[in-house]
Amino acid sequence: MLIRLIKTRTILRSLILALTCLLLPASAFAQTPTLSVNDISVVEEDPPFQANAIFTVTLSAASQQTVSVLASTQQGTATDNADFVAGSIPLTFNPGQVTKTVTVFIQADSVTEGPEQFSINLSNPVNATIADGQGIATIFDNDALLLVTEAGSQRAIALDSVFLTRDPLPIHNEFNFSSDDLTQISLFAIGLKLAANETASAVMATAEDSQGTVRQLTVEFVGKPPFDQGFTQVILKLTDQITTTGDLKIKITLHGETSNTVLVAVKPS
Repeated sequence: MLIRLIKTRTILRSLILALTCLLLPASAFAQTPTLSVNDISVVEEDPPFQANAIFTVTLSAASQQTVSVLASTQQGTATDNADFVAGSIPLTFNPGQVTKTVTVFIQADSVTEGPEQFSINLSNPVNATIADGQGIATIFDNDALLLVTEAGSQRAIALDSVFLTRDPLPIHNEFNFSSDDLTQISLFAIGLKLAANETASAVMATAEDSQGTVRQLTVEFVGKPPFDQGFTQVILKLTDQITTTGDLKIKITLHGETSNTVLVAVKPS
């Protein structure tokens, strides 16, 4: 009799649990989504124009509930309302939405200065938690001649101009459609402004190898890249006089102004 009573109670508990699961909304079992904001870079415009720094705030999964969060600017080396327009904005994700954008206006000036940074911070989430609550914006000055590098590094954003692969790159590449098989490297510059009727030949480029030998490089193209965001694409052809592999120190010169020196790695062909 006691065993039968225990079995009956166990069955009743199982039935109650099953009914409870059926009656509860699906949202009761869903994981709380998380919010993240990305890092970006933006090139400042010439006065009187303003550039736009566009952050993307992402919800990890669509929610059946309305999700909200506050996005606020925070100055860093870039100054509130001098380098960018400061402020806060509430963001609302309606059920099913997973991305929102925040646009911050970048103030233009004619002062030559290095890269500056500010951030967007997320706070006060509702129906979500914050996974990555700070997005860093790097403002590149368009008044100084600058080759773009990886964040916090001297290494260039260098791509094979045909295959778009990152360095290290071979000195020779038989698939690059040139008669001499020399690899062509795409670099990206800021503040590179050709005068009217000037061509790529107005830009000079040099590469210094690990032995300290400096060689002239041919500048094959200067123009807007496919993803035009204020950058200028510069395509350089390596020379077969380069025989030492490792990092090359590359810089460009236009109108008497020389860029920063960047590192590009080459390897045996």
